[in-house]
Amino acid sequence: MDTEFMMFIKQFKKNRLAVLAFFVALALVFIALLGSRLTAFDPLSTNLDARLLPGFWADNYENMLGTDGLGRDLLARLLYGAKISLKVGYTVIIITAFVGIILGIISGYYGGILDMLIMRVVDIVLAFPPLLLALVIVAALGTGIEKAMLAIAIVYIPGLARIVRGSVLTVKELPYIEATLAMGGGHFWIMLRHVLPNIITPTVVYLTLLLGDAILYTAALGFLGVGIDPSIPEWGAMLSGGKDYLLLGKWWVTVFPGIMIFLAVLSFNLLGDGLREAMDAKLRV
Repeated sequence: MDTEFMMFIKQFKKNRLAVLAFFVALALVFIALLGSRLTAFDPLSTNLDARLLPGFWADNYENMLGTDGLGRDLLARLLYGAKISLKVGYTVIIITAFVGIILGIISGYYGGILDMLIMRVVDIVLAFPPLLLALVIVAALGTGIEKAMLAIAIVYIPGLARIVRGSVLTVKELPYIEATLAMGGGHFWIMLRHVLPNIITPTVVYLTLLLGDAILYTAALGFLGVGIDPSIPEWGAMLSGGKDYLLLGKWWVTVFPGIMIFLAVLSFNLLGDGLREAMDAKLRV
């Protein structure tokens, strides 16, 4: 195990972009955990006398990144928004992993009619554009950040279920699975003890890539003004609220939330690519 872990670290370190992405993602997690302690401003407190002030580039070092249309400190809202965006991303991943892995294992292991029914539902969901499907689900469930998280998870579950099913179809044909069955091993025990550990690698990689997408779709829903309360300092909602000021030359209200979304999505996607290369035995040297 130690040797395999060292091989993993060695292979991962070869991808410099993935290493950089790891530290950026780590910084985002740090900001999400301690964001409220890194600034003295309340992200929800308004001050109309200080609305749309530029930041440090105009010698305003009190509001380093400026203020928005209601006079709220932009840096404080960005720091607080990191907590919300990452919370949404991790919650979506947990829901997707729990449901998608169960459906994929059941479908791949038992096969037959059960497999056909699950996969046909998966095919139907995958036929819709993800963002459009998320919008329809949010419209059906109602507004709220919890509803948005559930909608995004529902969009992602079919893709993970199909990936897990494909891995299970390969694993269940291995000789030691047949030997365990011959010795009287129960199906539940086999799925838990032998099948699940062997599908962790593709599952972890896929979920890591989905984390960035979940943040992006959350931002998209916030930008479109559905699913998330506009008053909540979420990056997508901030981006949407600032677009009206862009033509007035108040670029910072839009640019800085966009930069945060870009960094989060890019870092988690590059991290997922690095994990895929490091975990794939064929790419190890």
